[in-house]
Amino acid sequence: MSLALDGLLAIALVVLALQVVTGASLFRSIVMFVVFGLVMALVWAQLRAPNLALAEAAIGAGISGALLMLGYRRLRAAGPEATRPGPRSSRLAAPLSLLVAGLVASLGWTALGLPEALGAAGAAVVAAMPSQAVANPVTAVLLVFRGYDTLLELAVLLVALAGARAVEGPAGPADLATPTMTGLPIVGALLAALEPLSVLVAGYLLHAGGNAPGGAFQGGAVLAAAGVLLVLTGRLVPHPVPGPVERWGAVLGLLVFSALGLVMLARGQGMLSMPGAWSIYLVESAMLVSIATTLVLLLGAAPGLRRGPLP
Repeated sequence: MSLALDGLLAIALVVLALQVVTGASLFRSIVMFVVFGLVMALVWAQLRAPNLALAEAAIGAGISGALLMLGYRRLRAAGPEATRPGPRSSRLAAPLSLLVAGLVASLGWTALGLPEALGAAGAAVVAAMPSQAVANPVTAVLLVFRGYDTLLELAVLLVALAGARAVEGPAGPADLATPTMTGLPIVGALLAALEPLSVLVAGYLLHAGGNAPGGAFQGGAVLAAAGVLLVLTGRLVPHPVPGPVERWGAVLGLLVFSALGLVMLARGQGMLSMPGAWSIYLVESAMLVSIATTLVLLLGAAPGLRRGPLP
């Protein structure tokens, strides 16, 4: 049964990927991309990587799909010609396909040739877990064994937000400021049910990250999804001036993580070393706020967000 499910998921990924790149319309390709992300989340779950499955479902399918849909709406506003698919044939298609296939094959061959090194790294993490403040090895790797990588990931998110602001300009797009779903009664009812549930799930994932699958990235993605719903339904509208919530929310994770690392360095310990479970939860909470704030601002395509008019 497991082998049959693995084969079905593998075939589904290939078919959906082909549909994404060969779709008859941009809208169909976007829908297929969202479905591809959901199936990919099932693949990660089947591979017993629930942290990646949660992140893929929330970011790879949910938020990325919303961004693509907003881009499609802008293209439609620009004119019908903008949404027409481009030429399907190219002289570079076959060479590029062979190049990508060779790259994937070489990476797979390299991974298969290094079982001892990979096993040694995993064994070292498992052996060191009893002395750590958390029981989840993924959280321990992200914040204890490879804290620098996590810190740089937060910096990359902040740089991405700054780059989007430089490209977009000081004001957000006008099409987000006047959503068409604001007056629908069903929207208000759905938001009243989904928004508190999203906050509750985000908090649970943050708390569970110390002992089970979850953590700041997964919780931040769920919290960002709640913010995306508020933007898409007009409860939050773009604003040209960022408020203190946006300013501090975007940099909070980087500041708290860096400050803790510098404090530990001043005390003669390792940079970014975590003195206890409280420090891990402190950093994770700050990271959750920054991840959610950055993702929502990226979707809002504006420096700040303000409460929109109620229906």
